[in-house]
Amino acid sequence: MSTFEVTDGVYGIDVGLFDEGVTSVYLFDDDEPALVDAGAATSVDAITEGMTECGVDPADLEHLVLSHVHVDHSGAASALVGAAPDLDVYIHGMTASHLIDPGALIESSRRAMGEDFESMGEQGPVPESNVVAVPDEGTTVDIGENTLEMIHAPGHSPDHFAVWNPERRLLFAAECLGVYLERADAWFPPATLPNFDPDLLLEAVEELRGLDPDGIVLPHFGVWPDDPDRAFEVAETELRRFDERVLELHEAADSTEATKRAVGDELLDVSPPYDPVVERFYASLIVDGYLRHHGIE
Repeated sequence: MSTFEVTDGVYGIDVGLFDEGVTSVYLFDDDEPALVDAGAATSVDAITEGMTECGVDPADLEHLVLSHVHVDHSGAASALVGAAPDLDVYIHGMTASHLIDPGALIESSRRAMGEDFESMGEQGPVPESNVVAVPDEGTTVDIGENTLEMIHAPGHSPDHFAVWNPERRLLFAAECLGVYLERADAWFPPATLPNFDPDLLLEAVEELRGLDPDGIVLPHFGVWPDDPDRAFEVAETELRRFDERVLELHEAADSTEATKRAVGDELLDVSPPYDPVVERFYASLIVDGYLRHHGIE
C-alpha cells in the first residue's frame, strides 16, 4: 500500500519507513494543495510518487504543515521545496531554525537513533524565505474550501502541533495520542528523547478530546479504525500503563539494553507481523524516553 483515501479529498501516503504501515503523511487536495508532515529525508520519492498517484503534481504543492521537527516528520521538507519553490513550510517558531540549518538536528537525531538513523537520511536546509514560524497560539492555514488549524499540543516534543480540519471534523493527531500499528493491533506511547513529558501529553489529549472529532488520522499509522472517543481513552490508559511497567522492567533488568528487550517482548510484541526493526526501534525510544523523564540515565 502506497496511498489510501481517508475521505473525499484527503489521502494518506505510506512513506515505507522500516516497513509498510508504519509512517504516513497526509495530502489535502484543495484549491491550494497541502501536505501534513514530510516524512524522513529518504521518503521524498514515496511522497512525490504518492502525490502524483492521488492526482496532485508535487510542483503544485502550496502548503507543508509540519507537526514537529523530528526527522521522520520534517526530513523531506527541503526536497519538497526543491520540487515546489514557492512552498510555505509551517513549523513551530522554537524549532524553525533547525529547518533552516539542520546540522544540530541531524547530529542529535543520529545520537538518539543510532544505527536506525541511516534509514531516515540527512535532510537538507529549507530556505528561510519558505519557512513560516508558528507561535504557541497556533495558526489557521486556508487551503480553499477547507482550513487546517495548527493546535499546540506538547508532550511528545515542545514544538508539537496537532492539525484540525474543522470542515470535515478530521483530526490529524500527530504523535499526541501515540502510535497505533493496526496489523498487530498494538498501541504505545510517543516517548522520544530528549523532551518527552507524559504529564503534558495528558493535558494535550484532553484538549484534543474537546474537539469531538468525527475521524482521527495518525502518522504512525493511518486512519483510527474505532470510535474516536476510544482513541483518547486508549492514549491515556497506555501512557500510564507504560510509565509504570517500563520502570518495573528496568528495576528487574541488569541493563538498559535488557530493559529494551523486555519492553519489546512484553509491551510491544509487533514483530511479526512487522519487520523486527520496528519493534527494536520503538522499544529503544520508549525506554530512553521514560527513563530520562524519571531522571534515570
